[in-house]
Amino acid sequence: MGSEVGGYEDFFREQYPRVRSMLIAICGFTPQCAEDATEEAMIRLLENWGSVSTPNAWVRKVAIREAAKQAKDWNPPLPDFELPDSRAAGVSAAMDLAVTIELAVRDLPPQQRKVMELALREMKPEEIAEVLGCKSEQVRSNLSHARRNMRRLIEEGGE
Repeated sequence: MGSEVGGYEDFFREQYPRVRSMLIAICGFTPQCAEDATEEAMIRLLENWGSVSTPNAWVRKVAIREAAKQAKDWNPPLPDFELPDSRAAGVSAAMDLAVTIELAVRDLPPQQRKVMELALREMKPEEIAEVLGCKSEQVRSNLSHARRNMRRLIEEGGE
């Protein structure tokens, strides 16, 4: 089990912050809820490490379900930040782009939104399909439609 645990430890170090931030940034859970759900999902993954074929998708699916069970309020707080100086213009532009993308994603139909949110977390269509319980072809089709709709939404927003 030593080498299996070693593989798990590497996976944990790489994926824990990504899963936690996905729950916060994309799903809208509070940081504490995201932390608890990610911990629970990672513990369950360790318990099943030898039998899980796609741990990226598996741990995200479990984390989302766990966070949904724990969540009491669905009102994520807005981020609080200050720009320290004029050199932050690049950061500000990047944040503006991120907000534009987030708003476009929020305006997508539900299935396209779910697929796009997971794709933005660098998940492959096969992993997204496993998380959502559908076929990878459906994921690819939804991604294509989502990209087209986002392009239109962003262009309309810029006018």
